[in-house]
Amino acid sequence: MTAINFVELPGHRVLEPFADSVRRGLASKPRTLPSRFFYDATGSDLFEQIMELPEYYLTRCETEILANHAGEIVSEVGVGLSLIEFGSGNSAKTRLLIEAALSGSGRTHYVPIDISADCLRESTRELAEAYGDLAITAFAAEYHDAMPHLPTQEMPRLFLFMGSNVGNFEAKEAIAFLYRIASHMEPQDRLLLGTDLVKKISTVEAAYNDSRGVTAAFNKNMLRRINAELGGQFDLDGFDHYAPFVPEHSRIEMHLVSNRRQVVPVRELDEAYTFEPGDSIHTENSHKYTFDGIDAMAAVAGLRRVRTWTDHEEWFAVSLLESAR
Repeated sequence: MTAINFVELPGHRVLEPFADSVRRGLASKPRTLPSRFFYDATGSDLFEQIMELPEYYLTRCETEILANHAGEIVSEVGVGLSLIEFGSGNSAKTRLLIEAALSGSGRTHYVPIDISADCLRESTRELAEAYGDLAITAFAAEYHDAMPHLPTQEMPRLFLFMGSNVGNFEAKEAIAFLYRIASHMEPQDRLLLGTDLVKKISTVEAAYNDSRGVTAAFNKNMLRRINAELGGQFDLDGFDHYAPFVPEHSRIEMHLVSNRRQVVPVRELDEAYTFEPGDSIHTENSHKYTFDGIDAMAAVAGLRRVRTWTDHEEWFAVSLLESAR
């Protein structure tokens, strides 16, 4: 079995703790809660279920692209490459690229980066068992903390930011993150970026409002966490999941909307929050892109799109970007 170099890095960019984020978010107007807090054990399990739903086309479309074009993508970058993935999760789709890279040269280095050390240990263990020729250096770290420590080499590196995760950022945050990646890229390096494309609104909205209510449970899991970890008294039935497409921002917005007047104490914050009917807590954005929009975002970040692959419906895009510097 492949040896794993597992690196846990201390956080230098201190992320706001859960309690402080909840206090600030519920006191703000409009109310917000950071989407990163969806992913405790329950939330991660619910998201795994979401990815299997018939309405949630994103994972299915991106997997189709990689299944059909992984060899072509890898050949565009070169042999002996490193795959560096931000937000690797369970690395399920990445296996298609790993297999293509290994079949091309037999020498591939996979560098997954994920904030969840437990998830990272499990996924890299499974990869090591499956691919004996794969070298693995895993970083349990926040993206920005890992970047200065990424391995360098004369052969090309393929940075991966998949799953349309870039769409969860605000526009300025997305550009700043892509700029940071570009600043670490050598001329032979490339970035593979997954983006969800603008399409029929009913199709987009159905992906975030599934008929089984799994996405609603995922959204309400934020309130369950507040109850469990901060002594909150949120009645989950008192809030409705609401996820419309907002055309002026070209994005899905996920909200939790109070369906009655209620006062919610949160013991650990020593606060009680009043909600009127229709009051909302904004929990996540998911931006949808045109090709012109991808090019504009990339250009400001110092990148240039050189190739793009789509699924057969042209609902999702996987783009290969190079440094424009």
